[in-house]
Amino acid sequence: MSFKPETVKPKHVKIFELDHFEKLLKGIKVATCMLTESHQVVDEQSVIRRLSALTLNGLADGNCCSCCGVGPFETRAQQTAHYKHHWHNHNLKRKLFGKIPITLGQFNSRHDDSSVSESDSESEEPSKNPESDLFAAATRHCKAFFTNQKGQVFCIYRCILHHRKEELSTDGEGHAWVDRCQRLILPGYQRWAVVMVSGGHFAGAVFSGAVPVVHKTFHSYVTRRGQGQAQGTRDNHGSAPKSAGASLRRYNQLQFVEHVQDIMSSWSADLAGCALVLYRAVGAHNLSALFGRGAPLARDDARLRPLPFPTKKPTFKEVRRVHETVASVEVYDTMELFQKALIASTAKSTTKAVSSDTSIEKKKSTPSKPVDRAKSRERTPRELPAQTMSSEDEGPCYIDSETPENWIKTLSEQSKTGVITNSRKDLLNDCNVPCPISSESEGEVEKKEVKKKKKKKSEKTEDKPAKKPQAPKIPLNVKKMWKLISGDECTSLETIFEEFEVSELEAACNAQDPADGNTALHKAAIAAKPDIVTQLLTAGGDPCIKNHELKTPYAATPHADTRAAFRLFQGQFPEKYNYAKSQIPGPITPELLEQEREKKAQQKRAKRQRDKEKQVEKIKTNKFLQLTDAEKVKVNDTRCFLCGANLPKAAFEYNLYKFCSIACLQNHRNLRPLKMSA
Repeated sequence: MSFKPETVKPKHVKIFELDHFEKLLKGIKVATCMLTESHQVVDEQSVIRRLSALTLNGLADGNCCSCCGVGPFETRAQQTAHYKHHWHNHNLKRKLFGKIPITLGQFNSRHDDSSVSESDSESEEPSKNPESDLFAAATRHCKAFFTNQKGQVFCIYRCILHHRKEELSTDGEGHAWVDRCQRLILPGYQRWAVVMVSGGHFAGAVFSGAVPVVHKTFHSYVTRRGQGQAQGTRDNHGSAPKSAGASLRRYNQLQFVEHVQDIMSSWSADLAGCALVLYRAVGAHNLSALFGRGAPLARDDARLRPLPFPTKKPTFKEVRRVHETVASVEVYDTMELFQKALIASTAKSTTKAVSSDTSIEKKKSTPSKPVDRAKSRERTPRELPAQTMSSEDEGPCYIDSETPENWIKTLSEQSKTGVITNSRKDLLNDCNVPCPISSESEGEVEKKEVKKKKKKKSEKTEDKPAKKPQAPKIPLNVKKMWKLISGDECTSLETIFEEFEVSELEAACNAQDPADGNTALHKAAIAAKPDIVTQLLTAGGDPCIKNHELKTPYAATPHADTRAAFRLFQGQFPEKYNYAKSQIPGPITPELLEQEREKKAQQKRAKRQRDKEKQVEKIKTNKFLQLTDAEKVKVNDTRCFLCGANLPKAAFEYNLYKFCSIACLQNHRNLRPLKMSA
């Protein structure tokens, strides 16, 4: 069984949360697992004496081992044999951990047998010195470890403490590490920039604490889908394709670099005020986008720190996640919990390898059962129908209405051959004789045939379309009236009304068109003819009749003058029709109609005046926002210094700046130090 390390979940504290982070730094010290033994101070005389001894003994000619202190070697084979010896390899490991080399006698006393097999087996076993294991894990880790006065152990990413080319001393008490941690609390050291470039995607942001002051994302079609590499990289590795898509990707690749450099140049003032610039750019093309010609960042800038962990596709969400991850500090309550977590993190790779090996062995140890393909499969038993024995033959008899006439002979012949079929189709094929119908089943068959005939008749009647009701015939004079109303030239119906008798006029006005159900009043209302609407209402046109869309003439018209004609007629003749069903809102007089029109005209004029005032105010606000902070103070205008809105009676102020809200004040304070520091 493989050993599964315990998982320890630490607490997390953000660096930009100053209240919690300052409490964490009280009594800070470097963890002992990161410290090595301090170098011994040797005086000048002892150094000269050792050099003379080495020169006299002939060890200064290079034919000796500086690690183990052995030499000079007589032959080349003796020298190579020493370098291959496990004693020499053991001393090299001790030197890496800052320890003094041991002699051959001490090495042999620690190992009972110096054979290769035993030394290899010992190297595979876990180390017996936990302190050396902790030091090795701590020095190779991407985080630095510290302790405080409460006994807590916390981890901080090395990339925010020092540059990777800068080596901080781990001898003594590690004062350099403590100074770098305490420097993070100073104002201005929490302004970081995170920039990521990969596969035609760009994402970057400048953070002041936890607030993203400036951010931008950009994408260009550079990589063909499913290809896995940029077009420029593909061209360098092989023949350059000449397709239209490849040409487009090459052009976009050049434009992508220029666009990224333009974005970075516009951020030059903000980048100059940053304490750290964390970046992820793999490949020469992506690096040239950040550090090429004309870029505001230089490769030798001490603020540049590559991200120490893998990231996803560059997006603003990923940039924020990276910033929070780098700024998070893992806190362990005790040293024991920290050691368990550190050893568990280093043991993950070994446990995965062991588990994979054991899974392979298990698969090999349990082979699958051999399958004999030549052996026929056993058929599952099935239930047979009820059997009766015949009088002439002892074979099975399957009685059915569709059983053929010579079924007994066929069954007897099958029994002789040894093959008996149970299916009715086989019997029918063997006996090509029409099956007789018994006298008892004749009545049932006739009933079935009658039912089938009835069903066919009902289906035929259903298939035939139902007769549509005949539409009433419309007189020619009514059609003529509808045509004149829908036309553009007609302005009066007096000549048409003369053709109708008094008893027929009301029926002609209320006749509905079979196509849409519109009456003459509907057609006049839709055609926006208020005079004809008044004539039809006077002649007897009912305003309560609805068309096929369930709309009255008043609801069918979208024109204001036509609707006013309905209301004016209701005011003159309030009792002629049942106006409650006509959807007319109410009667109106010519005086009230004129007042409504004047009121709407005043509202339009007031709206135009408000739009003009808003436009003038917008121009003044834009001019005010284009001024610098010093010019805004001199103008002494009652406007917000950030958004340009009018200030309330109790404005929010700091120094000489005035704001309309707390949010504008905070955004101004977050944005201004970055641009002022440049």
